[in-house]
Amino acid sequence: MAVTRTTAVLALVAALAGCTSSPPPPPPPSANAVLGSAPETVDEAFFQTPSGNISCVLNRSLARCDIVRKTWQPPAKPADCDFDWGNGAYVENGKAGVTCTSDTLIGAAKSTLAYGDSLRAGAFQCDSRSSGVTCRQSETGHGFTLASARYALF
Repeated sequence: MAVTRTTAVLALVAALAGCTSSPPPPPPPSANAVLGSAPETVDEAFFQTPSGNISCVLNRSLARCDIVRKTWQPPAKPADCDFDWGNGAYVENGKAGVTCTSDTLIGAAKSTLAYGDSLRAGAFQCDSRSSGVTCRQSETGHGFTLASARYALF
């Protein structure tokens, strides 16, 4: 008797599962679908964020951004850095790092990259968000995020 009830219950569950199945969930949206557009492709760009706090250069060889106001501290200045240390970040030749430079990108911007927009030059892409700028090299996955409250290298 118990076997018959179990078989009947399993048959009922299988029948109901077939009747109430829902379509599979849609795939998650890509980053560009969420933002609304694909990155604009350029050969080179000097841009700043809408706040003017971050200025960047992007080309087929590198992505680098400098920051005016920040609350974070860079790591200790390396002995081989003879210039200004820790005022930005870069990704180049498959690695990301904190800048050691004798120049600045602040004031060099020729355009403003609106929050939610992205630029691509070759394998390098920069995304402007209200939370900061993220640039990466697609071939290696290395890059950085730069914001007034934090920075990250990856």
